Amino acid sequence: MAYQKFCYWVDHGELEKVRKNCEEKGIELEDEARIPCRVLRTSWEVAYLTTPAWYGLCKRRTSWYWESEKAGKLLVVSNTSLDHLDVGNPIVITESNFKPDRLPSPDEIPEMIKSEKYQQRKPNTWENIEPIEKEFYQTWFERRRANEPFDFNKIFASHSANHSNFIDPKYFVTQNGLISPYSIADSSYVCSSCLELFNILGEQWPIKYVVPCIGAVLFAHLPMDQYFEVRITI
Repeated sequence: MAYQKFCYWVDHGELEKVRKNCEEKGIELEDEARIPCRVLRTSWEVAYLTTPAWYGLCKRRTSWYWESEKAGKLLVVSNTSLDHLDVGNPIVITESNFKPDRLPSPDEIPEMIKSEKYQQRKPNTWENIEPIEKEFYQTWFERRRANEPFDFNKIFASHSANHSNFIDPKYFVTQNGLISPYSIADSSYVCSSCLELFNILGEQWPIKYVVPCIGAVLFAHLPMDQYFEVRITI
């Protein structure tokens, strides 16, 4: 069966509805307080993110959460629909066979980062990169892309341009007259994909296509370079 998750942004009262439902069905409700993408594991039937998770391992990369309308809310992620609990409309994440027709050239990346909408939305901490982060990316990169020279500036520029594309899309497909932006690079060149998967960024687009970042590959066990459809249900 293809991968699918149902995600709900909830308050504490709605979380208690979910907790009670899990207790009645004998389902363990997992809680995650450190790595946001970990709730996407298929082995976790129902899980939720506490707000400290956004201050956890990826706190610089997930700082966008605190600048968004989702700040302070909890996220419940389930393998099955929770619509019967009346906890809002889900974000549905489904494995997709989507393939983009085109990706930006190296010359187009800086222009995407200059986007006024992106610059206005960008958290102050986004560019405060610690040396240990660079070491992490270098270790991963050299294991996976041994024939390609490691260039962190190039990687970080791609991270920024990718987020920009969901705020101010330059690369997208049009479906039924509606824009659907997509990730502009593979897993080695995107970052904090949880922001797009959970509609913290790109929340205005009914459908978008998102590639998991390195963290989601490592901690959620999502497949590298695979596009996932992220759909808002109404």
